[in-house]
Amino acid sequence: MGTAGARDVYDLPSGSAPPLGKVRAWLRDRLFGVGLDTVADTELLTTELVTNAHEHADGVTGLRVSVPCGRAVVRVEVDDHRPQLRPHRVAKQDPTSPNGRGLALVEAISSEWGVDTGGGFKTVWAEIPVA
Repeated sequence: MGTAGARDVYDLPSGSAPPLGKVRAWLRDRLFGVGLDTVADTELLTTELVTNAHEHADGVTGLRVSVPCGRAVVRVEVDDHRPQLRPHRVAKQDPTSPNGRGLALVEAISSEWGVDTGGGFKTVWAEIPVA
């Protein structure tokens, strides 16, 4: 990212599926200098969080990425308006199903992740170690 600690916000279109290819390109533009492995991990993790918010929480209302000052992580935050719907891992009933692996990927890729709520919104955040 150009400025240490800077937070970049992606302006998502409302009322339609998130443009995941454009989101990944936006991330690549903002994460120069953190290493290709970190960029790839951030793209995958962000795609999962955005897709989960779109499919399970009535859409994404905000997406931010930052590299906090003094920390060797990339932080991704995805907002939605369903604070009562907390993300949780689901035991896979069918291993051939294309769905149900998102939070397992978030747990595997991130060094830490969590959920903040308040004021009618929810933010699911994750931190990806800079390789």
